[in-house]
Order: sequence, then C-alpha cells, then structure tokens
Amino acid sequence: MLRMELQFYALFMTILSGVGLGLLFDLLRAVRRFVQPGPVLAALGDLCFWGAATAMLGAGLFLGNWGEYRFYVLVGLLTGLGLHLWLASPIVLWLFDGLLRLLAWLLELLWTLFLRLVWHPAVAILRFAYRVAVQVTAWLGRRLRGPYRWMRLQYLLTKRRWRRALRRWLQGRKPPRDS
Repeated sequence: MLRMELQFYALFMTILSGVGLGLLFDLLRAVRRFVQPGPVLAALGDLCFWGAATAMLGAGLFLGNWGEYRFYVLVGLLTGLGLHLWLASPIVLWLFDGLLRLLAWLLELLWTLFLRLVWHPAVAILRFAYRVAVQVTAWLGRRLRGPYRWMRLQYLLTKRRWRRALRRWLQGRKPPRDS
C-alpha cells in the first residue's frame, strides 16, 4: 500500500488532469465560436482535441500515479472536470474569446502593415521599372531602326549580286568584274 502523501499526490494530479481537460475543451469551444467551422474543419478540430487530450491525460497519469488506472483516477478526472466546468468555465471562455479577438486584431494589423509597407511599394517600383523598360526599348528601337534598315539593304543587295554571279557561272558566262 502506498503512503498517504503519495495517494494524495496521485489524486491531486488526476484532479489537475481533469481541470486541464476542461481548459482544453473550453479552448475548443472558444475556437469553434470564433471560427464557425464547417463539418470538415469541425471534425479536424475534434481530432486535434482528442489527440491533445490523450497526450495530456497520459502525461498526467504517468506523473500522478505512474500510469496505473484505478477507480480513484476516474473519480479525480471527473472531479477536476466538474470543478472546472462549474467554477471556471465562464471566465476561461471569456478570456479565450478575448485572446482570440486580440490575436485576430494583431494578425490583421500585421497584414495591413505588410501590405502598406512592403507589398504596395514593391508593386509600385515594379510598375515604374516596367514603364521605364518599355520606354527605353521603344527609344532604342527608333534609334536602331535606321542602321538596321541600311544593313538589311546591304545584305539583300549582296545576296542578289552573289546569286546573279552564281547563275552566270553555272550558265558558263563570266561574271562581270566589280570595279
């Protein structure tokens, strides 16, 4: 048989695990009220809740009474959960709701700051650079159009001369000499 202080410690840890389970449940309720999820997200939230509850209860049982499951463990869990729901749940829900509103406000503020300080200036700079690039290429196109046309004309004239010379050579005539 365990000493009395170890038994009280085990009972206290199971009651504390029940209170923690109630806190976790209140967090889930506050998040559901704030987000108002559809059926898929609600099921995903339930799955996360039960995963976290299992881990927390497992840790509480391991720390409280070395993983032994006895009747007083169930009594302690239900007592802690009942005490939390009876005494602290409305206050905790109010605190979680306020915390979620504050978090949403902070995220909205950060998003607005990001848009105004980073995104909009970057878009304006890129638009300006695009306009400058379009104007520079148009200016270069106008400047290079004349020399390009002259070079193309020289190329076409030379090509025509070479074809005529090749045609005359194939016909057996001598090509005229360029002076």
